Amino acid sequence: MSTLLISTCKKKLSEREFILPISQIIGDNHKILHYRQCTESKISQFDKIIICGTSLKDNFYIKELDTFRKLFYNFQGSILGICSGMHIVCSIFGSEIIENIEIGMVEVKTIKENPLCENVFQAYNIHNYTVGKLDNFTLLARTKTSPQIVKHNSKNIFGMSFHPEVRNETILSNFMLL
Repeated sequence: MSTLLISTCKKKLSEREFILPISQIIGDNHKILHYRQCTESKISQFDKIIICGTSLKDNFYIKELDTFRKLFYNFQGSILGICSGMHIVCSIFGSEIIENIEIGMVEVKTIKENPLCENVFQAYNIHNYTVGKLDNFTLLARTKTSPQIVKHNSKNIFGMSFHPEVRNETILSNFMLL
């Protein structure tokens, strides 16, 4: 099984904070690419994709949603979108990106049993946006103000608003076992 970590960071330095910790958690047998290096043929070589988050003020990815749609809409493997990655995967399938600032530790409650996490847990959020109009997704967990984990209704695609690399490493391990 091979995994592709995709950077959505505009600045290379941000990758140290948002990509490298995930790389260390998931261990061997993965590759890291910036989304601009990706093609459908490159990504089709992988079983899993993790679209990593980016810094609070780096919202450049929003201007590139058509690029992401072309890359990932027909991908046959599993996808996990983290923070900006959640915005990307949800928007590919018709959801909206809406303003919602959450910074710091939040209590997340699961709504439906899912393979990624336990019932109630603390998670680290650092974002200006969330997703709405989740017609093609099932809401699995939320805070008082926003969806925190979603799963596509028919594909093995997950999105999470928080950063599991900070305090919820088990979630990444669980995704790797799917």
